[in-house]
Amino acid sequence: MSLLVVGSVALDSVETPFGKVDDAVGGSAMYFSASASYYTDVRLVAVVGQDFPEEPVKFLEGRGVDLSGLHRTDGQTFRWKGKYGFDLNEAITLDTQLNVFGDFNPVLSDEYRQSEVVFLANIDPTLQLEVLDQVENPRFVAMDTMNLWINTKRDELEKVMSRVDMVVINETEARMFA
Repeated sequence: MSLLVVGSVALDSVETPFGKVDDAVGGSAMYFSASASYYTDVRLVAVVGQDFPEEPVKFLEGRGVDLSGLHRTDGQTFRWKGKYGFDLNEAITLDTQLNVFGDFNPVLSDEYRQSEVVFLANIDPTLQLEVLDQVENPRFVAMDTMNLWINTKRDELEKVMSRVDMVVINETEARMFA
């Protein structure tokens, strides 16, 4: 059984009371793929820009993640900048730059369409719906989202939520959605 992961791979700049980092590897598809690779075969579909470092790609390759759906394209990688206080559950978004992620149009290969388990990592809910329409007979589908989509694409987000088996959001996002 292979797990299909479609969503964001990013470069994040994060500040907490304990430190600050710029251009750290981020994105829910990146972290979900890395974690899931310890338990199953993973197929990743995502887009990055020319500025995305090669080291995280090599890490995923080393974990056996199928990266034939990872596209590197001209432009800058999706970037998120945020700040956390002592409550690390609540992020304050300072800046979101979709960059190449804004033009992301995931088209699944015939093999990927056969995936039985799907994780719709953080992407525009319209794209999540398009991915769901491409997967032929999934047994289990989970999804992630973020404040940007809750605030700007609520109707589409509700449509996605009605078609999945599990929604993964943090407490702050749950309050925002409710």
